[in-house]
Amino acid sequence: MKVFYKYIDKFESFFLRKEVLVFLLICFSGILIYKRIIWDKGVSPLIQSDSQIKLYQTIEYKIHGLNSHSCYLLDNSIDTQFEFYPFRYPWAFFSTNEVGNKTCVFQYPSFFSQFFSLLPFKYQFFNLIILLLYLFVCLVLIFSLKYILNLKSLEYALLCGVFFLVGYGITSAFEFSESVPAHLFLSIWFFAVLAIDLNKIIPNYLMFLIGFVGGISIFLRSESIIYIGITGLVSVYFYRNDFLVLIKKYFFLFIGLLFSILLFAYYNESQFGEIFGVRSKISLIDFTRLNFTERSHLVKEFFIGNENRIGFLFYCFPSISFFVYSVFKTEFSIIQKKVLSITVLSFVCIVLLSPYSSGGLYAGMRFTEFSYLLITIYACITIVSEKDVSKRRIFVLFVLLQIFLGIYHVKKNIRNLDYIKKYHEIYQSKLDEFPEAPVLHLSTFDLLLISDSFLKKPHWIVNHQKKFEMMEEKLREKGISRFQVFVYDFVPPKDDNVTDEFYKEWINTKFEIKSKYYEKQRDEKIAGFRLMLWKMK
Repeated sequence: MKVFYKYIDKFESFFLRKEVLVFLLICFSGILIYKRIIWDKGVSPLIQSDSQIKLYQTIEYKIHGLNSHSCYLLDNSIDTQFEFYPFRYPWAFFSTNEVGNKTCVFQYPSFFSQFFSLLPFKYQFFNLIILLLYLFVCLVLIFSLKYILNLKSLEYALLCGVFFLVGYGITSAFEFSESVPAHLFLSIWFFAVLAIDLNKIIPNYLMFLIGFVGGISIFLRSESIIYIGITGLVSVYFYRNDFLVLIKKYFFLFIGLLFSILLFAYYNESQFGEIFGVRSKISLIDFTRLNFTERSHLVKEFFIGNENRIGFLFYCFPSISFFVYSVFKTEFSIIQKKVLSITVLSFVCIVLLSPYSSGGLYAGMRFTEFSYLLITIYACITIVSEKDVSKRRIFVLFVLLQIFLGIYHVKKNIRNLDYIKKYHEIYQSKLDEFPEAPVLHLSTFDLLLISDSFLKKPHWIVNHQKKFEMMEEKLREKGISRFQVFVYDFVPPKDDNVTDEFYKEWINTKFEIKSKYYEKQRDEKIAGFRLMLWKMK
């Protein structure tokens, strides 16, 4: 055992050096930024369907103003009633207004896209901004831990900064997602709660502002309300014998939070008829339709993963070991008990209550990404608080193991992104060959690689022959001489998030086109997809 501890000491003393940790942070961050600016030329691959929709939503606000909530359309002269609009569930929500016209709004939070529509940057660099925000969250974590825990040096805070940097939350930093700004606001709010608990002095106006940004996180990511709600309930429990102290300590933080929620809820109600936006309505519908078998399948998939994604147990088994070891071997302080309670309760609630598959490429564990930040905070507090040297060594060893495992998974995730990006660029070049030719899709599964082509020329969906016949009449009347067809050539996989009815109506709908007015000029296959060119006879 002494020999074992000797090697751990050497291992620990090397990796806990400030220079080594700063080097790791800079190198890993530099590689990510380099890939975005130099390798990817700043352009987001936009292979995630959610990222695409948020981009179109942003462009709609940029072109038509912050109150233009309609689904983006490059040309609405052919499809005035959104009958051929390619995006359906879970991206778009259709309704009929008072005069009988069909309306379409994207279900994603408007505030995220509205904010980005105001930025003086080309959309190709939006993903880079998200990545930089993720790195900023990492810096907020490091310096907040140093301040809250009164650390004289940065070693342990830097260690936990690297720990967080390579966590599965980085998946959202690779795409145009509101998750990262939501986590930034939520982390600032949570650190303020910890600072208040540890009797740090925060000016009342600053507590109000922090409460306000905490409220914004709810309207960016709906699971934020669970993190905030659980934190509130746990705080009430810990102050159950002195409720007036609780009110006095958190008053301005709570008032800022409440004001933010009421303000943005009023805006959402006036604009969308739902206080938490369209997404809340759809999520509630999805939650109620799931039976016990489907819900247990989603929970199992989250922990175990599937053929395409790693599960939580495999990604985070060193962190899980850290938790288990600390529970049995550590005498908890009040702050450790509180952070542990909030982390476990919020994590369990989100996993059990989420009606969606935790998708997101290889390392998709969406919805619980902020839990990883809470795990990071708990790990840092536990290591710093531990007086027993041998126990602290083991805690540090678990953290180092998680870092190495995280780096491995991030590399694998990037490799998958690069593979898909290669074909994404091939498809885009093919679509760009005929800029005047609109694109017809036979299935919503074909929409995954539309990317910014949707901003350059019209895309429509015709999911059966009769619908195609209606569309070709419109194309002929408009004098459109050519169109392209983009379709997946195999049976599309069934998404856990959609019903069997939707799968049959909109996803597994491939058919061979029979045209009266057009004839096929090209028909080529690329990595499982067919790309056809049709020309007027």
